[in-house]
Amino acid sequence: MDAEHDLKHVSEVPRRPAGFWPTLGWIIMVGPRMPFVWFIRAYRIVISPLYGQVCRYYPSCSMYGLEAFEIHGVLKGVVLTGWRILRCNPWSHGGVDHVPGSAREARSKTIHRGQAHS
Repeated sequence: MDAEHDLKHVSEVPRRPAGFWPTLGWIIMVGPRMPFVWFIRAYRIVISPLYGQVCRYYPSCSMYGLEAFEIHGVLKGVVLTGWRILRCNPWSHGGVDHVPGSAREARSKTIHRGQAHS
């Protein structure tokens, strides 16, 4: 199984802080995105294996959506994921497309900068 379909994805949702008021703020901030995150995780476990590796992009659209919701929340997550799904079609060339602001994007930029100096 390739890394793309690894179901042990490390969540980028901010950790819950200690204390009542900080926890309440965290719930208000993180709570709305969680149904979307759970839906995408369920899709990746149940439906995605039935299709196999068909996405033209890396990471796959479901992984991209999961990261977009975890990092940016509901509104920006919906926009980023919707735009990615619209671009993923049989006429697309595909390629590498990371979520803006994600750890994957930062690693990719670091790697490409290192190769440019070699």
